[in-house]
Amino acid sequence: MLGFGKRGSADKSPRVSAKLCTGRFNGKYPHVGLYDCRERKVWVAKPLDGQAIRTAHAALITGADNATSTVWKDRFLCYWFYTPRTGEGYVQGYPIDWDEAHLLVRIDPQWDYDRQRMILAELQDQIDENLERQMRHGERIWDFFQQCPLKYPMNLHYIGQRTTDSQFYVKRLDRGPK
Repeated sequence: MLGFGKRGSADKSPRVSAKLCTGRFNGKYPHVGLYDCRERKVWVAKPLDGQAIRTAHAALITGADNATSTVWKDRFLCYWFYTPRTGEGYVQGYPIDWDEAHLLVRIDPQWDYDRQRMILAELQDQIDENLERQMRHGERIWDFFQQCPLKYPMNLHYIGQRTTDSQFYVKRLDRGPK
């Protein structure tokens, strides 16, 4: 009668689309994904028409139109997962061995995903703490993939807007033949 516990139309918080994403991964296709920093959940884009790696991260979020989904995306840490031999070239000028799997997690020194706010560039101590939190979130994404039935080696990279903000080959899981 009073509406307690119901999700009304007033709830405009961003959510990941269950139609486009899943909380499971079989290891068979490259994809983009989201990590919900509030709920600490990894979301994997489903292989709809075999284009899961080319899907825009913002398109995976429900309850938004194109104008607002990009803003709502800032609650979620974005990542790309490439299965062996599905990527090519350099990542920000850095050579990658595409015969292996690669988990690329986006980091941003000045955006605080947990508190939903910008950090001024001159506040270096806060930026350092923020990056540490983002890397802990990245570790949770890494742990998710370690639990998946992967039969190939996998590497973790943190990718910032600039090469100097990035860290390559942070972790490696050596599983199966190369």
